[in-house]
Amino acid sequence: MIDRFNNKENGKLALNIALILLYEIIYLAILMTSYQDYFFYYSNGYFIFFLMYLALYIVFGRLFSAMNIGETTTTDLFLSHSLTLLFTNAFIYLVLCLITLRILPLWPILDMLGIEMAVAALFLYLGNHYIKNQYPPIRLIAIRGDSHDELIGKMNNVKDLSLHIVKTVDLKDIDFEQIGKLLKGVDGVVTLDVHHENKKKIFKACYERELLVFDVPSITDMLLASSNILHMTDTPILKTNDFGPSQVERIFKRLIDIFGSLFLLIVTSPIMLLIALAIKIEDGGDIFYKQVRLTTKGRKFQIIKFRSMIMNAEKHTGVTLAKENDDRITKVGNFIRKIRMDELPQLVNILKGEMSFVGPRPERPEIYDEIDETMPEFRYRLMMKAGLTGYAQIYGKYNTSLRDKLLLDLYYIENYSLIDDIKLILLTVKILFKKESTEGI
Repeated sequence: MIDRFNNKENGKLALNIALILLYEIIYLAILMTSYQDYFFYYSNGYFIFFLMYLALYIVFGRLFSAMNIGETTTTDLFLSHSLTLLFTNAFIYLVLCLITLRILPLWPILDMLGIEMAVAALFLYLGNHYIKNQYPPIRLIAIRGDSHDELIGKMNNVKDLSLHIVKTVDLKDIDFEQIGKLLKGVDGVVTLDVHHENKKKIFKACYERELLVFDVPSITDMLLASSNILHMTDTPILKTNDFGPSQVERIFKRLIDIFGSLFLLIVTSPIMLLIALAIKIEDGGDIFYKQVRLTTKGRKFQIIKFRSMIMNAEKHTGVTLAKENDDRITKVGNFIRKIRMDELPQLVNILKGEMSFVGPRPERPEIYDEIDETMPEFRYRLMMKAGLTGYAQIYGKYNTSLRDKLLLDLYYIENYSLIDDIKLILLTVKILFKKESTEGI
């Protein structure tokens, strides 16, 4: 199993290197043909430009997960590459303008972007097809303590995913004395809601046979995920980190919120004016919709959004989340929800300090009270200021289960860093183009 896994990783690496070299060739060709009148190169000039492009591509490529050939759908991979190329080429253009101290023609960069995206579309389709056929998906046995049919169905229904559950076994049916027979013919195990003692036995059996292990974490597992190891004489001890950012990080986070929200309010003001006019013209109702939400330590505030539903939408239904094909959503509302523009007025909430750019999405008090009855741990999300975007929004969907939202947000809180905040803000650009991120429940 280990050799096959390593061979696949080597194959993916070779494809990524080949694609990056193609981008580099296109870039250097544009540089030499379209901008040759603006530069006087030393002998190593082109090599420096080569390294500059490579460094930027790797940074943005890792950020947008553009190097996961064979691990995700071709469509998602193409979107990742498009954003990587867009940001890389934009930075390259700015650098070239700074070097020459003039505004250079933009059309060569746009031509380069178009050619690179065309190359990416073909290469990624063929690359994904090659990896999928050359290296079949990792075959897993799912061992579950409780029912997790939804997760198992997701893993088996996603196209191009490199994992495949070939068999599902209930924990109570396993004879641990004969577990070796169960693990024959598979590449690994995924455990779902398996308690510690049984999980230890399964992990040990997999470790001895060099099999991969995937585990759906519990809330406790997630809290321990960011632990530091302390050495008490000769005994290692896990120490959980403090919740959320330090005092210094809070200051920088607030500065980013203030200057970022001011900048975006100015830049997006024409767009917000057009949205406001469209909402008013459609039905003559209110432009904005205010709703009580919860933020740090349960404090209440009024979130501001563009109204995307009919007036008094909850008059007859009561407090309820938006559903798929919800007939309460207006035509303008349906459009602005798809492109997330209904959230723009929340920049005011950020400027006022009621929200941050990044943090757990704020829930309504009524919904929190309902959730608290069955999942009291959900209140852990209130240990961090609510955010316009967040870890659960980037890596989950609107209809992601409450438990999974909690796990994602806990990971963000426990592993907080300003660098991750910036990363999540940039990744938000990607999810704007993903339809499933706005699906109703």
